[in-house]
Amino acid sequence: MIKKLREAHEKFYMHFNYSPELPPDVDFDQDVYADELLKCVEDDFDYTIEKYGTRVPDFSKFGTTEIIID
Repeated sequence: MIKKLREAHEKFYMHFNYSPELPPDVDFDQDVYADELLKCVEDDFDYTIEKYGTRVPDFSKFGTTEIIID
């Protein structure tokens, strides 16, 4: 993974709180994909949902934690 893609993936994850799907091709252009991830962050919209089938996790299923102090 090239440095640009690693940084773009980290920015995407920190912005949306989930990881995007990778392109289906094993040998994909990492520079183009990194640019797409950065565009998602800049526009505050996840284009990978339609393009690569990213599924947004449903965080409401996790609920809240209950701390019990004895």
